[in-house]
Amino acid sequence: MQVQQRRPVVALLVGWDIEPAMLQACALSAASLHADFYYFFPSGVDEERQRIQGMHLNDGQWEKGEFAYPDVVYDRMRRREVSGFTEVYRKLEHVPFTHTLRGRWGRKSIIYNMLRKDETLRRYLIPFQTLRDADAALAFIHEYQSVILKSDRGASGEGMFVVQVKEGWIEVSDQEYVHRLNDAQMRDMLQMLVPQRYCVQQLIPSVTAQGFPFHIRVHVTKNGQGEWIVGFCSPSLSLHPSIKVTNSEHAFRVSPTWEKFLAQHLNEKLGGATDRHIQRYAIQLAQFMDGELQGGFHEIGLDIGLTEQGSIRLFEAGLGLPSALFHFVEMALPAIAYSLHVAARAEQQQTEL
Repeated sequence: MQVQQRRPVVALLVGWDIEPAMLQACALSAASLHADFYYFFPSGVDEERQRIQGMHLNDGQWEKGEFAYPDVVYDRMRRREVSGFTEVYRKLEHVPFTHTLRGRWGRKSIIYNMLRKDETLRRYLIPFQTLRDADAALAFIHEYQSVILKSDRGASGEGMFVVQVKEGWIEVSDQEYVHRLNDAQMRDMLQMLVPQRYCVQQLIPSVTAQGFPFHIRVHVTKNGQGEWIVGFCSPSLSLHPSIKVTNSEHAFRVSPTWEKFLAQHLNEKLGGATDRHIQRYAIQLAQFMDGELQGGFHEIGLDIGLTEQGSIRLFEAGLGLPSALFHFVEMALPAIAYSLHVAARAEQQQTEL
């Protein structure tokens, strides 16, 4: 009589509601890789019984259930060692996790300064300064004329300001309103932002021929062999030319496919010069950061722009919770495959003890 082989179990740890499409993509990706899947919140872990209350997909519907501890946790909460979140990590300390860095690690300035160490990667960076001194920041603004002020920990364009030096005054856009300031008022504003951990970065025009600002989200991820790949490239255009932060909640955005963007904006195809260049750059960056941090993460979100000459410029890189407008399968499939890789590696290490 044939004995049915036990399927590995991947559990997704979430701390708040996430896109239903992402949950479904994870469940379907796990099924395609012959694994079981459920998701859970920290409150669902029963340490004494080593059981977890969670949700699993059954005939297309999410159902509550009680499950044994999984073989691996795909961590999309990423709050390890952060006050208020430590208990769930302690309860599951013997279960392998995909992400083991301290929660919310990697402010924009830390990552940017890390990349400055590499001679090749440094060429893609944009003049940048951590906002510690209002006078130094004001001098930076006058030097580069057009800059972005952004929170060191911010996401999705939240709290960003576009600052442009005009003749005799300074224009500050908060993505909704435009303010006209003199130098003294600008210095006061910068002083107020110092304790809020802001950065100031030169504004690099990244616009289509029609004048629409855009950025490209490049999702770099480890696959089922533990190797870095580019999961997807997702252009995002602001249809408000005056709103230059293209992921701002105030912008009316469109997101064409990468193939169509290449064709329309650059007259190129997939596998062409720009596509290959971005792929090489993204993987080189991921491999460099992996070496610097000695692992502990498996997903990086890069926001890049293209100058008028077609040169790549890195706006920022993040190790936080990755996001996508439409590319949930492209995000979930390598993440689940990597989760199974982590589980298999942990099981092998146990047998070798």
